[in-house]
Amino acid sequence: MEVEKKERLSSSSLEDRLSDLEEEAAQRQIHVHYDLLEAAGLKLKGGICKINGEYHLFIDRRKSIADKIDILQDHLDHANPEESTTDGT
Repeated sequence: MEVEKKERLSSSSLEDRLSDLEEEAAQRQIHVHYDLLEAAGLKLKGGICKINGEYHLFIDRRKSIADKIDILQDHLDHANPEESTTDGT
């Protein structure tokens, strides 16, 4: 019974961490999407892109919560969309 309780607590803390990162992304005006990243039987990698002047981060919804946290954290730590634009503005 203790094992189940630990798993629930760790899962809950992971969900809280993911929620915090999603909020941070929103504050930086990055839209986070969890989609089934697959087309014609090919698994797509996902990532960040600019669509109509807005930044969107696509993450495969099948990833574990820990993987989603790692991906979000990596993008928030290393990719400031405003600094990485290539159009010279």
